[in-house]
Amino acid sequence: MPTITVSQAFLRSLVEARGRVHDLEDIAERLPLIGCDIDQCDDEILDIEIFPDRPDLLSCETLFHGILPFLHGAPAMPHLAVHPGTISMNVDSKLKDIRPIVLGAVVRGLKIDEDTIERLMDHQEKLHFSLGRRRQRASIGVHDLTKLAPPFNVLSVDRKHSFIPLAMDKEMSIDEILTEHPKGIDYAHLLQGMDNVPIILDSNNEVLSFPPIINGDHTTVTTKTRDIFIDVTGWDLRACESSL
Repeated sequence: MPTITVSQAFLRSLVEARGRVHDLEDIAERLPLIGCDIDQCDDEILDIEIFPDRPDLLSCETLFHGILPFLHGAPAMPHLAVHPGTISMNVDSKLKDIRPIVLGAVVRGLKIDEDTIERLMDHQEKLHFSLGRRRQRASIGVHDLTKLAPPFNVLSVDRKHSFIPLAMDKEMSIDEILTEHPKGIDYAHLLQGMDNVPIILDSNNEVLSFPPIINGDHTTVTTKTRDIFIDVTGWDLRACESSL
């Protein structure tokens, strides 16, 4: 089961902003009833193992939304304020045999600091591990939207295609990424036997993402990011929708 480590100070700030009391004894006693095991619960840290049927608890923010009605009697909020998007993604029909499910979403008006980025990346990896089954069923890419030029094209390309991947300063071919980049080495087996692989491009032909392996370097989310684009691709529709 995935484990998350939550800052009690941050969780307390979320709870108290809703006019509720952050009671550690109540958390220790009743939190396991919503689908987790507590490894540590003190003034500073909450360490919990999340049951497989509760992927909605895999971050401090989503945990907060889960405990607010259960521990504090607040009204449940099962629906997000989602609006139809205006950005299109054109998907190559060849992807049906490579990575057939492609979804996207935009989140606007964020205020991001280094702690937020760390929590976001941790949540992404927890989703990869659990719902995504180590990126096989679903993988997620998170991008700074202001650095991109929609609409987006999701294409099948051969292994000679090259771009600058995240954490690198030079172009690498797909084959080089899969044999030399740390993420490529970790997840190359997911594309084993495929002559062509998926790539997401913007209208300037800049690579956003090479799912399920690595993003392009130029889309990195920073503390200056206010709007993000999220791509989710995979083989399992339910896992992809839940990850998004």
